[in-house]
Amino acid sequence: MNDDDDITKSKLKGDEPNIDPEAGYSKLFKNKFGSRRSNYKLSTLVILLITVVVISIIGILWYASIIDSKAVNQNPKTCTTESCLKSATLYAESMNRSVDPCEDFYQFACGRYGNRHRIPKTSHSNNRFYEVKTGMLMSISDFMEKEDFDDDPYALSQARLLYRSCTATDEMDAAGIQKMFQFLNQIGLPYLGFTQNNSSSGQTDSSTNISLILANVKKQLNIDYLFSTRVAPYSKNRTLNKITLSKPMDNNMFPVHKILRKINGMNSKKKRELLTPDYDNTENENKENKLNPNLKSYEKYFKGIWQEIVEHHSHISNSYHAPPELKLIKDVLMLINRLKEINDKVYESDLELPTFMTVNELQEYTDEITRNYSGKNGVTIDWKQYFTSLFADVEENIELDFENETIQIMSIEYFDDLFKLLVTIPESQMITAVWWDVVTTLIPYTTNQMRFLQDRYLYDIQGLENNPSRSIYCAEAVNKMMGMAVSRLLMDVELINSYQNMVIEMMKNIHFAFEKIVEELNWMDDETKKITLHKAKNMQMHVGFPEFIKDTVDIDNYYADFEVIENDYFGNVIRYVQNEFNNSLLAFRIPNDYSVFSWSANPLEVNAFNFIQANAIIIPAGILQFPFFGYDLNVLNYGSLGSILGHELTHGFDNSGHKYDLNGNENMWWTKQTIEEYNKRTNCFIEHYESYLVSRIEEKVNGKLTLDENIADNGGIREALWAYRKYVAKYGEEPKLPGLEEFTSEQLYFLAFANIWCESSTVASLSQSLLNEHSPNYIRVIAGLTNSEEFSQAWKCAKGTRMNPMKKKCKIW
Repeated sequence: MNDDDDITKSKLKGDEPNIDPEAGYSKLFKNKFGSRRSNYKLSTLVILLITVVVISIIGILWYASIIDSKAVNQNPKTCTTESCLKSATLYAESMNRSVDPCEDFYQFACGRYGNRHRIPKTSHSNNRFYEVKTGMLMSISDFMEKEDFDDDPYALSQARLLYRSCTATDEMDAAGIQKMFQFLNQIGLPYLGFTQNNSSSGQTDSSTNISLILANVKKQLNIDYLFSTRVAPYSKNRTLNKITLSKPMDNNMFPVHKILRKINGMNSKKKRELLTPDYDNTENENKENKLNPNLKSYEKYFKGIWQEIVEHHSHISNSYHAPPELKLIKDVLMLINRLKEINDKVYESDLELPTFMTVNELQEYTDEITRNYSGKNGVTIDWKQYFTSLFADVEENIELDFENETIQIMSIEYFDDLFKLLVTIPESQMITAVWWDVVTTLIPYTTNQMRFLQDRYLYDIQGLENNPSRSIYCAEAVNKMMGMAVSRLLMDVELINSYQNMVIEMMKNIHFAFEKIVEELNWMDDETKKITLHKAKNMQMHVGFPEFIKDTVDIDNYYADFEVIENDYFGNVIRYVQNEFNNSLLAFRIPNDYSVFSWSANPLEVNAFNFIQANAIIIPAGILQFPFFGYDLNVLNYGSLGSILGHELTHGFDNSGHKYDLNGNENMWWTKQTIEEYNKRTNCFIEHYESYLVSRIEEKVNGKLTLDENIADNGGIREALWAYRKYVAKYGEEPKLPGLEEFTSEQLYFLAFANIWCESSTVASLSQSLLNEHSPNYIRVIAGLTNSEEFSQAWKCAKGTRMNPMKKKCKIW
């Protein structure tokens, strides 16, 4: 639903987002002092609480008496609870009332958000998701720094040990970079990325093999280089697993790896070309070196790391002590950017179902591309060697059938472009590029000087402080590696359980709304309506957290294979990623049992998910908090969390989801006529979203890339509103919001929806957002509400206004 996974791993020095630790996210969690405080502190707190409650009650009664005396016949009344006052403040401080809501509803709802919610020094943007996650990481850090208690599960003590190993930077510094050398050796990479000879000749050392190196990088670090390899459910039969190839995925454990890969995406194509000029043109190169600070920063970074490696390895020959030539550095950077360009490209096959080939057929396919470029001595992949090496050390003896067993290939056109590029790249250059990717990934686990060089480079390129607070960095790392244990420690289970019934009722109403919407569709035949509603009815929903984390034995067993060693953060991270990948390979031949849902999301995730092949929605505890949920006015809950739940429900029927039946299998389960009508309506969405220009960067949204998310946004807005109407029909009209009494309930609904997408962003962040499958937040609000007839009616927007244009509105659900 939200793509805010890159939240900076730092507590913000003097530039914090506005986080109220007593009024927001922390209500989900136990008091940071735990239940073992002294009786003195407890009794003092009780007295203070009683005093505050008494004063609050007197104040509320006094305020209510004034309201009643002035407007006895007003109905509904104004809500004066603490939650309503907080909600009103949240909305009022972000709104720009000078803007006509029928011309720009985002500016009306969020126009002043940036005045009080500044962009931190460690990020390119600030938004509601960022603020909640940052606050949660502060809580995790506080808990991790406390001592263990006797009755804590072993997994919790291991989580704290992992946290301490992460914060022990002096111990890392003392260990030097010898572990990195050992790791490079295990992967099959040279210590310095290339030999002195091949830097000029283009010949690779006979001991290197790119197919084996790529396999080793994947199984040792779980990093996708060139392409992603994973075991995933078979699209046509979810009970079986298949080897799956796709574009590289940035879902690994290493935060800096993702940051470094994103840097190029934050520049337009034109800027990337400036970063990698034609080095054969001497005049151009000299000019570029003077004008392009990015290239100079990259050169300084590369040479600095090079020098550190040379100084720390006594066995490196003196012939390697000279820093690499600028040409080689630019060759590596050029290759990185060329790979980035094809990875960012949106292919038609991105939107289609997988292609199936045997490994032998895949080899013929990629070899054919290579043969078309005769005379080139570039990179080729031996697929049998690659897959054999990948599965070689798996505990179970998994035999691969290269001749008969098919693999799933996503985005087949990407592999066309990839191998057309690889055949032009000398293997020695590719080895150097892979070496550089691995080294930069491992830098945070080495010395203080290596980390300083990397942080300085990131600051030079992005203008950001990378990691000013080690405690927040480590809190996020521990949460990622041991999220179930951290959730057990942090969550207020009773409070989450009390929320579950509220969320379940909301989701039932959203299902009811979806059913009514489907029944009214004029483009879907009755047969397809019936099976569509059957899939929706059978969609599971899981709220809060998996039950097993409450059981000490179960939570300890969950992490039984993960060995955490004190003062060995490098080793701890490596063991984690290797365990994760090895376990995924072990599942290759094991049938998937969907009768028992396997909760895979972190309960503290500030997000929501639809697992298409499980036909299930997960609502983690992390998003069940202010400002997404917990309002005393349900219209605000429906506008915020409700629209998110509707979004996730609609994903089951978006351009990808509708190709999977109720059992989660790829299937032509809709009639041909309905599919044709559906596709006509998707074209409307593509054209509609591509009509929006992001003015600060003069670029447009990619309507194909964002299609699934845009369909989900539009469906979620409508479904949650219809669901709220059902709530009102049952419980009656709700009170007004203080200070915002002029707005109707349905106007507040749209205000709540827009508010969760309020954001402050830099130009770099906007550029990066256009490479994402979600539209930029501003356009999510404007484009989504422009398509909403209910919005125009609620806000009385005349036909021809910007929010209610003359053109036909796009609508599927």
